[in-house]
Amino acid sequence: MASLDTWRFAPRFGIVFVLRCTQKLLDRLNAKPDPEPSSPDTVLGDWYANLIRVGRIQVVLAVSERSLLPLVVPARDGRALVQRLSETVEPMLTAIGIPGNDATAERNAMQHWAVGKTANRRVLGSLNDLAFQLQVGLLHFPDRTLLEQSLWLSKTPLKVIDGAPDQATLAAFVAHRALQAFTGR
Repeated sequence: MASLDTWRFAPRFGIVFVLRCTQKLLDRLNAKPDPEPSSPDTVLGDWYANLIRVGRIQVVLAVSERSLLPLVVPARDGRALVQRLSETVEPMLTAIGIPGNDATAERNAMQHWAVGKTANRRVLGSLNDLAFQLQVGLLHFPDRTLLEQSLWLSKTPLKVIDGAPDQATLAAFVAHRALQAFTGR
């Protein structure tokens, strides 16, 4: 795989989110993380991602920093990883009840990004918990699509958010809408 030493798709001040990869995924992508990534501008914030292997199956599990919403995408072609995440976020959001225009806006906001190192141990712990669940799901329910695996994981109660990621995501979008209404944006 070609080196991703300058793996960034945005000008320095135009970054909308950071894909925060575990060392295992950084190695797989041959990516050098941005030493000073910007703060996220998306509703769901930065995304934390790890490479998951179950037998011959290799996927990337990503969770949003703000709601821990999980997305499972194929691990092939590392250069297209962020594109696959942004393409998957819209159907995932609509499947859990986010209005279509909000889901589309979130997908569109994910077009500008940088790669960074993980920075939040709480999110990493939840990523590891969901990774274990995903391994079980991939082994026992191999006929599920990756979107179905993501939806199944999104209903997993997590202590750090005192509920399930799908409900935390709905709450994040409601809060975002309320803030927009209050500020007149």
